[in-house]
Amino acid sequence: MKKKSTFGIIHIGSIHTSMAIVDYRSPTEIKVVETANKELPLGEEVFRTHRLSFASIHELSRILQGFRQLLLDYRIEEVYPIATTVVREAENRLGILDLLYMRTGFRFHVADMTEEVYYKFFALHHFLKKNEIVGKKPTLLLDVTSGGLGFTGWQDGTLLFQTNVTGGRLSVLEHFTEEERVDVMFPSAVRDYLHASLSSLWPRIEHADIHTLVLTGFEARILVSHLSEGERTSYPAVIDPKKFLQIAEALMPLTTHKLMQAFGISERRAQLLMPTLLLYEEVVRTLRIDTILVMDTTFLYGYASWCGAQAISPKAIAEQDDLLLDLARSIAMRYNCNLPHISRIDEYATKLFDGLRRVHGLTPRHRLLLRMSALLHETGKFVNLRNYPLHSWQIIMGTDIFGITDAEKEVIACISYYYHRDNPGKKDAHYQRLTQAQKLVADKCCAILRLADALDQGHSGRIQCLSVRLVKEKLYVNYTSEYDISLIRWTFRQASTLFREIFGIEPVLRRK
Repeated sequence: MKKKSTFGIIHIGSIHTSMAIVDYRSPTEIKVVETANKELPLGEEVFRTHRLSFASIHELSRILQGFRQLLLDYRIEEVYPIATTVVREAENRLGILDLLYMRTGFRFHVADMTEEVYYKFFALHHFLKKNEIVGKKPTLLLDVTSGGLGFTGWQDGTLLFQTNVTGGRLSVLEHFTEEERVDVMFPSAVRDYLHASLSSLWPRIEHADIHTLVLTGFEARILVSHLSEGERTSYPAVIDPKKFLQIAEALMPLTTHKLMQAFGISERRAQLLMPTLLLYEEVVRTLRIDTILVMDTTFLYGYASWCGAQAISPKAIAEQDDLLLDLARSIAMRYNCNLPHISRIDEYATKLFDGLRRVHGLTPRHRLLLRMSALLHETGKFVNLRNYPLHSWQIIMGTDIFGITDAEKEVIACISYYYHRDNPGKKDAHYQRLTQAQKLVADKCCAILRLADALDQGHSGRIQCLSVRLVKEKLYVNYTSEYDISLIRWTFRQASTLFREIFGIEPVLRRK
């Protein structure tokens, strides 16, 4: 009998605050037991004033208290509260989180933009890979949030690219004044604004020859409902791009009043629908999309899928980690990294990590961060060979790494920065910006990466058939080689200093 996990999910969004109680068995077997949804347009206030008022926080607390009671009625003990754009963009974010905790008992995790897009992809990926057409041909998942846009390319189980840009539905609207929004030329101005904002993105995407555009969100569902002409809608729903462009052309200019009449929606929803439809049009025309596929997967569902997988589906998590590592290799190749070398460092670092499993106190997630560091640690050489660890740090911090939080990205950047430098200390600015928990992970992973990198000094691949065994206070690194490895031995001895300080274990390199 399959394992089952029952838990609650709470999401503070820009328009709605939602809750769901789910029974999770696998990423494709999720039963929603109960849902609750309250419309509370906090996003408009945050994008206008950059803060949430006390009145809004009070109303939000009231809604969350109701959710708490419902969770108690169902005897749900495990709850995962998460907030996205509206809290992430608020200048009084810390105050909001503290007040919500004091009033409701919920400690909210605030998702970064890449994290927000990743959760929905996590759920969609398991459904899309079963679709033969979508699975084999290049597919673009377009995620439109209130504050940004996520573009994720995927084909045959491999991530082709992932990039995020500003220009979400609310951030586009807030770029214009109230007077400009009611002007008859407003839709045309929004189209020009989107075109200019995305023009630099298309060269990075067009080479993938995208076949299918996958859409989610209430705007896509409104579009499907309009096309179904009153008939019951089933998902996934297929839209002919030519028909979509004909509808968009017929509705020009996309004024709020015209959209309210055409789609039978409220004024607020029509205001949000307008920039999204123009965005869809820009993507369809520019990339010459063959098929539009609309999924009814919500952020709440995607996050539930990820939380459940963390609890009882390690295979699904491992599969996603492999996708993320493939994406890291793509990033490394973009900066002309030596792929055979970084692949060997990844292999060696992983074996060292696994060999230390009984004593390092790290998690499988930290293993992923170490492997990311191994793949990205030489990206800075693309900029300049002098002080390249600094350039690696800058590249990593300036890159959206899919599925990796900003806090985790800081750890990856610091591991890549210090693996080839002096030991991090109090005077190092990059190190001091980390929390104590981050420093501990960075120290341990840096010590492992130094040792792994020493095993391929010269980038020649002279070490073969590596195995690692921990015996009491010695870590035996056993190898076979047909070559002279004097340089590797000397470098390994130097790299052992930090390793001994961190783990209290002596690494021993010996031939099998």
